[in-house]
Amino acid sequence: MVGSDPSGSPLQSVSAGARATEAFELLGNETRLAILVALWEQYEPFGRDGAVRFSELRARVGTADSGRFNYHLDRLDDHFVESTDDGYRLSEAGLTFVRSVIAGAGIEDPALEPSDVDAACTLCGAGVRVTYEDGLVRVLCTECEGLWAGDDRRYGQLAEFPLHPAGLVDRSPEEVYAAAWVNGFQNLYSMLEEVCPTCTGRVERSLDVCDAHDADGRCGDCGRRTRTVARLRCTVCKDWAQATMGAVAKYHPAVVGFCYDHGLELQYGFNDLAAIRERLERAGSDVALLSVDPPRVAVTTELDGDGIRLELDEALSVVAVET
Repeated sequence: MVGSDPSGSPLQSVSAGARATEAFELLGNETRLAILVALWEQYEPFGRDGAVRFSELRARVGTADSGRFNYHLDRLDDHFVESTDDGYRLSEAGLTFVRSVIAGAGIEDPALEPSDVDAACTLCGAGVRVTYEDGLVRVLCTECEGLWAGDDRRYGQLAEFPLHPAGLVDRSPEEVYAAAWVNGFQNLYSMLEEVCPTCTGRVERSLDVCDAHDADGRCGDCGRRTRTVARLRCTVCKDWAQATMGAVAKYHPAVVGFCYDHGLELQYGFNDLAAIRERLERAGSDVALLSVDPPRVAVTTELDGDGIRLELDEALSVVAVET
């Protein structure tokens, strides 16, 4: 998305073009930001119009100069603010912006000390610890090397899930873990449907196979224990997700139904540590690499002596189901 001309601004090649440049410029002013916050404070999802009159809005923002205030309000109008017969309110773009600021900054300072939770590592049975940093909830085994190395080659990592700082508010470590799980899998499900959960742009899906993979432990090249992994990338905003093939298979309705028939709900009521633990303990998956070029895998999920087998191609599409 960034052009090859080193003398040009990267904004020139962003798909939003001039509108992206204008949006950044519009938001780079304290009075305009204060207007958006004041309108957000008035906003109620299920209330009436919620519009604020000009004089009331100016009083809330605390700007004495009426002309100067009107100038900044006019700059926001038709972009992040809508004018109605009853006054002014946030547009959908304005709501999205304010929500993103609140999600990214939180209502209060986010804090989560490394905490042991009531769960066991599916690889070695040892205890599990959760940490939070850089917008990620990381799930770590307290003893073994884990499943993923991540970009920093973190020892013991079993999983990591994105979670905004606001997600830590009024939640225990167990509840943070569960919320991160829900958020991570909902993002994955949206990307599997080729819709980016961040910007709604188109998502590319691919099956990655490590050429240097060793069968014993985590690979020193890719940093994974598994040779295959699902990769999903938004073509617009570059949001991304990476998941095991077992997690991808468990989105398919045949697997969801299979697990439900065996008393395990995959996509309902999993905002709970006990439900997550049951899923991890009961619904393991075996992944077999069928072909490298083009990549193709078979994922078998077993419960109570029964099994269901899915074959997935290089675009993560299910091409065969066997029970």
